[in-house]
Amino acid sequence: MDSLTQIVLGASVGEAVCGRKIGNKALLWGAIAGTIPDLDVLANPMLDMVGQLSFHRSVT
Repeated sequence: MDSLTQIVLGASVGEAVCGRKIGNKALLWGAIAGTIPDLDVLANPMLDMVGQLSFHRSVT
């Protein structure tokens, strides 16, 4: 999934789960939680593209 789709999906899940309990913060927290799985690519800058993709797919 691309990053934009993951952010939108996370925001919609946050809104669906929390709803009006925490208001618009549900969208923000959902978007952050949807983006976290993709941030592991930034944790390994010394690897080449194949190594990064392999690490990303194996850990998450």
